[in-house]
Amino acid sequence: MTGERELQLIETAAQWLAATPKDVRPRSATVDIMERFHLNPLLACAAIRRYHQMLIAGGANADAT
Repeated sequence: MTGERELQLIETAAQWLAATPKDVRPRSATVDIMERFHLNPLLACAAIRRYHQMLIAGGANADAT
């Protein structure tokens, strides 16, 4: 089960992913998120999934991917 702190980190990581252009992040998003936010692989993937949900909902800049 994911706790409140993990949910906050997932949301923060998703927002960071949306705000950071891909050319500024030379490594894979999973590795960057794991190291930057100290998330395990499962939670890093949850952050990427959240980012994609934001894109679909129109809440993130599509050019940042």
